Amino acid sequence: MEQKKEAVQTEELKTPTMEKELEEMRREFFHIMEFCIPPKEVREEVMKNLYAIPLSVLKIFKTILDYEIKVLEERIKETERKPAKSKRIKVE
Repeated sequence: MEQKKEAVQTEELKTPTMEKELEEMRREFFHIMEFCIPPKEVREEVMKNLYAIPLSVLKIFKTILDYEIKVLEERIKETERKPAKSKRIKVE
């Protein structure tokens, strides 16, 4: 009977310490996150820049595609401009 009481007491002691450790970890986590999260004044500008990133990437792809299209069109025009060479026919 006494062993059960001791076991229950040790379990009761472990629970609050785990809760305290968890609270301590939460506080440390939020303290660390304070350095990562910008203040309210800057947050709006950061969000604006984050939304502009995909736009910039798409503009880059568009520029590359336009360049490649231009190069291919020039190649096609060059092949059309070349006069057909006359072929020699063997006479027997």
